[in-house]
Amino acid sequence: MTAFVLSTAAAQADISISFFDKRIYVPGSEVLVKVTIRNQTPAAWRFKLADDKRLSVGFDVRSLSNRLLEPSDAWKRAMSSNVPAFYREVSIQPGEEYSFVTNLSDYTALDEPGAFIVVCTLYPELSGRADPGLALRSNALSLSVRPGAPTPSVAESFRSGIAEILKAERIGPDEVVSRTVTARQKGRWNEFFLYLDVERLLKANADKSRSYDRESDDGRRRMLTAYKADLMASLVDTDIVVIPSSFEIVETRYGTSYGTVVVMQKFDYDGFKMLKEYTYELERRDDIWYIVAYTVRNKGTE
Repeated sequence: MTAFVLSTAAAQADISISFFDKRIYVPGSEVLVKVTIRNQTPAAWRFKLADDKRLSVGFDVRSLSNRLLEPSDAWKRAMSSNVPAFYREVSIQPGEEYSFVTNLSDYTALDEPGAFIVVCTLYPELSGRADPGLALRSNALSLSVRPGAPTPSVAESFRSGIAEILKAERIGPDEVVSRTVTARQKGRWNEFFLYLDVERLLKANADKSRSYDRESDDGRRRMLTAYKADLMASLVDTDIVVIPSSFEIVETRYGTSYGTVVVMQKFDYDGFKMLKEYTYELERRDDIWYIVAYTVRNKGTE
């Protein structure tokens, strides 16, 4: 009876996929996909979401002639690993939804040009650990991979639509913070990430830090890419990506290798402004200041 009830709930839940930050794809490109689970049931719907998303979802990628593409090497390593699966249980209330972003290239070898159909499957009890009849299948996406070479995987960031390479400059910590917040206000993600130590921010979460430390170099790069995508989608650490209507640097303190910058930020709401005090921690490496942590204090309204 329990299995029947679960199956019914699963069948009523809905999973959909869409491209996140869609662009021109070539063999070897990252293909970021946003996965959204909507609760269409009258009760809370629960599923297990693994730290390694490949244990929670799978992707079926086929050519127009119905040829199934091979799994990626990263997927093969993950599936053959004996490392325990760490996960959390996500509860979605009726009428609500939950989304996350993942890289299709971590599942499927996208090493050839062509037109493909992409379908995602969600395993509520993790892959290979429950009745496959409980799995949810998504809508189909059309993916076009053009001939060409992938963009270089380098530390530099690029302005959208411009060939100019952004490089971190030797500026003070207060200017680093000012540029970072301004970039977020203007929606310039590449500039926003330029002075952020994304690895340190990710490892501030104890569970993610443990998972990160166990990963290979490829796995760590994958986790950092997914974390940046989650930041852009406001799925994690929303305090650092929320957009203020205005801000003012009120204090800057720094020595040879460590500094703090205190910023008062204002956020517009209907009829009032919320005031929050941000304290950014920065470290200097190779004469460049990077934001490594932050704290937020509510300071009332005006």
